[in-house]
Amino acid sequence: MTFFGINYIENQLQLNDLIKYIVTFVLILALFIVSTLYWRHRIQTKYRDLSIIVLLLLLFTLGLQYSDYIQSESRHSQSSQMVTFIENLAKDKHLRSSDILVNSTQLTDGIVVKIKNSYYRANLSSDQSNYTLTKTHLMNKKISIEDH
Repeated sequence: MTFFGINYIENQLQLNDLIKYIVTFVLILALFIVSTLYWRHRIQTKYRDLSIIVLLLLLFTLGLQYSDYIQSESRHSQSSQMVTFIENLAKDKHLRSSDILVNSTQLTDGIVVKIKNSYYRANLSSDQSNYTLTKTHLMNKKISIEDH
């Protein structure tokens, strides 16, 4: 079972967005370069064809990013709720938020929370405004921790 720390959850949100922005910037730069070459050498149609190909790739990438954006907003909201949950739980237990690990990056009912050497199952209300912790025991004691 894999447990995630608050640092991992916060960093994961930013990494995916950075990669998408880099790909888009590179495609815009390539479109600018190829278009400039086409306007300088109008007789050579290879630059026009390259401009069209890069433009289509850019439009395809932007379409994918819009689709990912819609899904990402939902995941980002749920991950932000998880960060808030960990911070509130740490405050209630008088611990640092880095001492609490969870087995999911998104706040859902039934997640397993590791506090020090104990494991708890978090039962959330339907509107996720409150929770109860029930002590639980793991069947498989092999766990890995992601906290970078």
